[in-house]
Amino acid sequence: MSTAFPLLPILVILGMFALLLAGLKIIEKRWNVHQEILRKAVHVCSGLFALPLPWIFDDALPVIIAGGLIGATLVSARLIPSMRRSIGTIMGGVQRNTLGEIYFVISVVILFLISQGQWLLYVVPVLTMSLADTAAAVIGIRYGQMQYQTSEGIKSVEGSLAFFLVTFFSTHLPLLLFTDTGRLESILIAAILALLVMMLELISWRGLDNIFVPLSTHAFLRLYLGEDAQLLLFHLMIAIVLIAFTLAWRRRSKLDDSALVGCSLFGYATFTLGGWPWLIAPLGFFILYVALWPRSTDRRSHSVYTMLSITSGALLWLFLYAIDGKDWFLIPFAMTFASQLTLYGISRVTLQPTLGNRLIRILGAIGIGWAFVYLPTLLIAFNPDIYLRDMIVSTPDVMELLPVLGIGLLAISVASMIFLPLTKRIYGPPLRANLINPSFAFIGLLASLIVSLHWLV
Repeated sequence: MSTAFPLLPILVILGMFALLLAGLKIIEKRWNVHQEILRKAVHVCSGLFALPLPWIFDDALPVIIAGGLIGATLVSARLIPSMRRSIGTIMGGVQRNTLGEIYFVISVVILFLISQGQWLLYVVPVLTMSLADTAAAVIGIRYGQMQYQTSEGIKSVEGSLAFFLVTFFSTHLPLLLFTDTGRLESILIAAILALLVMMLELISWRGLDNIFVPLSTHAFLRLYLGEDAQLLLFHLMIAIVLIAFTLAWRRRSKLDDSALVGCSLFGYATFTLGGWPWLIAPLGFFILYVALWPRSTDRRSHSVYTMLSITSGALLWLFLYAIDGKDWFLIPFAMTFASQLTLYGISRVTLQPTLGNRLIRILGAIGIGWAFVYLPTLLIAFNPDIYLRDMIVSTPDVMELLPVLGIGLLAISVASMIFLPLTKRIYGPPLRANLINPSFAFIGLLASLIVSLHWLV
């Protein structure tokens, strides 16, 4: 390709996008087409336009320029009244607060940058983003009968299965036909990727699936390419077991379906990046929460936002462990779940003030988080025959373990004392629901930071 700036290909891409919008606007005016179908037509065609970019451009700058101009057009279609009444109705006709088409453009640019000339790591995510989501929407609209509740509303099992199948073949066929990946390995990689990405799409909100789906597809593909069939099969089984475990609690949990699937994804990421000891704290929290405060009505009011408020601090420590590999990150990771369990107990003191002695209930809430989540994790972490060999001490001496246990108890107590006076403001009356999840996330992270001071200073 010439070293001259590729102005002509950029103009061609912009012209094709303009023709696409004009054509869909004509279809919208002449025929009674479902607005979701029009949006997905933009989705599919945009993805097909983006597929050949690695073979057209050697440098990222033209892609950034083209993406920026298309993104500016889409933003203008939302902000400028005249454009909103014309092409804006194509993307904004459905009654959902979504920026999916803008996220789509951002994802294409990011994929081009991070793929670094490896076409497979670019093409498979773009195919998945373009085709799988569209198939799920179309099948769900036309055939969706088996429905489930998510944070964004109702979705269908048929649509999710369509997403899985399209993602599977969008991954399997390129791997099988254009790489040296073995047949069994390509099937297993495609199955793992399709299952995990389908789950990510299920929990996404406000169009963020156009960020989560392609970037996670890229990450999983990069992670599993070159792995042997035995390891791939093991990871597939782990994903299936975690899904089965969380869905088995569906009738008992207050979490809606998307939040339960989010728990499965979190468990898979925890096991993959940390190992089985990292599952002790989240499993302890999940089981005790359901056992102590079971669902009393058919309403499942806790959404994926609740799940994220619980796991956000833990995700930070898991991410740091994946980067740095320091074993002590397991301790603040466990503290986030221990403190969250305690905070739920403290909230019940305010919500149910007549159930018993207030002080005893507060101390009991602190003890539950410390004894049933933090302590078991520490017993594993300090046992060199089970897991860690160089965290703090070379032998599991209980006297050397006591300071760390004490710091954990202090951290949970501090979190409780901060949260307790806030409960009346949060739970009211009036109820300020928008403060619940941020409060849990922030105080849980604070407790984990307190317990990590032993290693940070």
